[in-house]
Amino acid sequence: MRKATIWAGFGIILGAAAALGHGDTAPQAVDTAGLPDLPAEMATENPWRQAAPEVLFKAVEVGAKGYNSNCARCHGLEAISGGLAPDLRYLEANEFGDEWFLDRILHGYEQNGAVKMPPFEGILNQQAIWAIRTYVETRADDVEIADQQGKLTELRDKLASVADDEAAATALATELAAAGEGFEPLSGAPRAITPFDEAAWQLSTQPPHVKAAIETLSAAVRD
Repeated sequence: MRKATIWAGFGIILGAAAALGHGDTAPQAVDTAGLPDLPAEMATENPWRQAAPEVLFKAVEVGAKGYNSNCARCHGLEAISGGLAPDLRYLEANEFGDEWFLDRILHGYEQNGAVKMPPFEGILNQQAIWAIRTYVETRADDVEIADQQGKLTELRDKLASVADDEAAATALATELAAAGEGFEPLSGAPRAITPFDEAAWQLSTQPPHVKAAIETLSAAVRD
């Protein structure tokens, strides 16, 4: 029943969006450098879902780039659909959701002979496919993120004020991580990854990426 509900719900949205189509966007390969290798055989469930933090955050980083270059035009910036195509944030993070996602991304979608979503088989490797899935399924509710504009601005400005002091900047990782607690992903995935979490991780790497963390928070404030 769960599987049927997922497929039917997303199928209805795809049907409603059919008249708008995919447009002329050509599928693009994604650089997956930094992600672990996967077996040649395609996984049936997201291998990055329960990954260690260093792999999970890398998957989200790669997935964000892959999503923005291949999916955002129809499915919406930051995976927030404007109605043209399904809002993938709600696709459940389980084997049934993975099956639906994998079928669509490999084989695309056609209606009445018209391509509404192109197939990505042979263009995206397995690491890229599951990285995009990981990025999408770790999205928190954008309304809840928007409610934290004050905190995002406060921490962004605090980090910017100590950007030239690496020790002081990296010390803010703990506060950023704490600010990211309590958010739930819309997909039911094990955890959400918010701008707070991304910035905290960027400060925790060696070497720390202070400017990238500031930009992550700034982008969330602008949104």
